[in-house]
Amino acid sequence: MQYQQEAFDKLSKLKVGALFMEMGTGKTKVALDLINSKLHKISYVLWVCPHSAKNEIERERRRWHPNIEMDIIGIEGISQSDRIYLKTLKKVTENTTFMVVDESLKIKNHHAKRTERVINMGREAEYKLILNGTPLSKNVLDIYTQMDFLSPKILNMPYWQFRDTYCEYYLRGKLKGMVRSQRNIEHLVSIIQPYIFECKLEIDASKRYHNFYYSLVDVQGYEDIKEEFFDSYYDDLNFYALSTKLQRHYCRGKTELLNRVIELIDAPTIVFVKFLEGIPDGARAITGEIPLEKRKEIIEDFRQNGGVLYLTYGTGSMSLNLQFCKNIIFAEHLFDYAQRVQAEDRIYRIGQEGDVHYYNLWCDCGLEDMISTSQRKKSHLLDEIKKQIKKVGAKEWLKNI
Repeated sequence: MQYQQEAFDKLSKLKVGALFMEMGTGKTKVALDLINSKLHKISYVLWVCPHSAKNEIERERRRWHPNIEMDIIGIEGISQSDRIYLKTLKKVTENTTFMVVDESLKIKNHHAKRTERVINMGREAEYKLILNGTPLSKNVLDIYTQMDFLSPKILNMPYWQFRDTYCEYYLRGKLKGMVRSQRNIEHLVSIIQPYIFECKLEIDASKRYHNFYYSLVDVQGYEDIKEEFFDSYYDDLNFYALSTKLQRHYCRGKTELLNRVIELIDAPTIVFVKFLEGIPDGARAITGEIPLEKRKEIIEDFRQNGGVLYLTYGTGSMSLNLQFCKNIIFAEHLFDYAQRVQAEDRIYRIGQEGDVHYYNLWCDCGLEDMISTSQRKKSHLLDEIKKQIKKVGAKEWLKNI
């Protein structure tokens, strides 16, 4: 593709760079091409990615550059295992390393252990590359650690200075300290532009959305959960637990509607669920418990034989190429809009030869209305709710969900 060649031409001249290419545009291939062009200069290749993406990255390596030898390490292992982190850091330090961080928004939080460890390894690497569909998920602060990983010389300022330069905050009231707006963006772009390549997906296929609704079966049980929660509401963790409990409660009522929609589609269909209990017994499914090699077999069976494939968001929303399918049912919904987009793009990719259809199953309750509104606004629901609670108070907010 021409844009892939343009990406290669720009970043092949640099030791560090960012491929901010939308899902489905082939950024993995470009990254492998860049590594291949530097093989005569390096002795070790490290590819850091979400654990669920490892199998797909290996498949792409074998397809495009089987000559490249590299370690593909899950970012979860780096953050959770001292052994994996220290062993990998030793390899990076002892070699001339090309290091790739795939889904680089995973290191956007500069307080997180995974971010600290990835940046520490990056300090020892000669060549570095970050990959993501977009540089931002919430606001301009997301870009800081990504650029810091590539090189602290790019931004050349500590986090607090970056924050104060490019963000304005609420100075009083219940929203005090939260980002109100962004500023000086043209200046920021001028700093990072030499190191990044951006590309949007352009294919002939269109996206079509369909909404279906089911009723809240146990209304009293739903209200009891809210009342029980209010007495103990003090922090975000409790709120997240409440939301999850409410979702788990009302999602049990979707089964009949889900089956009807599957029959209506009558074609190969992917169903995304949030809860494992949302997957029928004996159904073809990929969850976190399924080994990577087994996942490959399941997908190939789905490709050859059609039917229905159940996916959880954690295992199915990233790095899977499923463009042979044209239908996705979102049976249960997440709070994070970015993950929703990633899930949609499993089938909306280069190679898709027809329009794709997304079927949303909604329960007629306040929390589902909030999730739907959040998706239309392309925002993160939990952030929106925190603001709402600060404005009207927890008790009044609970009445609306």
